[in-house]
Amino acid sequence: MGFDFNTYKVQNADLDSSLARLSFVYIVQMNSSTYFLPGVSLGYRNTSVSLNGLIFEDQINQTTGFISPETIAPLGERIGNQSYPDLGASFLIHSEKFFTGLTLSHLNQPNTSFDKEIIQKLPVSISIQGGVELDINPYQRSFLPENLFLFLYHNIRLIQKNTFLTFSQELQLSNFSLGLNQKASLVNQFNLNSVGLSIGLSIENFDFALQYNFPLRQLNQFYSPSVFELNLTFDFSPFIRNNRGLFKRLQTENY
Repeated sequence: MGFDFNTYKVQNADLDSSLARLSFVYIVQMNSSTYFLPGVSLGYRNTSVSLNGLIFEDQINQTTGFISPETIAPLGERIGNQSYPDLGASFLIHSEKFFTGLTLSHLNQPNTSFDKEIIQKLPVSISIQGGVELDINPYQRSFLPENLFLFLYHNIRLIQKNTFLTFSQELQLSNFSLGLNQKASLVNQFNLNSVGLSIGLSIENFDFALQYNFPLRQLNQFYSPSVFELNLTFDFSPFIRNNRGLFKRLQTENY
């Protein structure tokens, strides 16, 4: 059983958004090596729009191009702050060799419209995850690294009639990792959106990671941007330092 609480805030000249989320996960031991983890999450988002950054059509003089500071557009009076709760649930079966899970987001389908006269519900999102970790050197062959694992992962996300797929393959060589990932989508038609490369290094409680995605852009294809990521993670848990010699992604010793 565990709790998790996190909050963040995003702000720019015209938009101010904050989100607080509380998560609860219960751990059920199915047998000596397999666990079932059901969970629920409750979030609350508050977003406000500054009308000072918006320009309506009646403010623009078509002849001179002058922009008036005043507007009589009815939309200005209808736009306001937007606050709503967001409910989610998850189910995970987990062991030291594999995991499979289901995540349901936006179960209450909150209204996200800033226009008070329009209802725009956030659709339910369904994600199916799965992964397996293979020990490439179970018999400790001297010509291979002592800790050699292959981690295979997939995520399938369904939003209404659209499908988004993510696949990754990561080779762990002791404290160094090398990975590939692919992203695809089924929006009107199937498209391979991007492929990526990643490298990682683990030192004590620190994790360093570098990743770059190469977009595959064609006509009539779901847009995929170039993404460069540099991550530095520090975990305060004393179990991380104690288990570093295992160099495994899937572990259950902390349950």
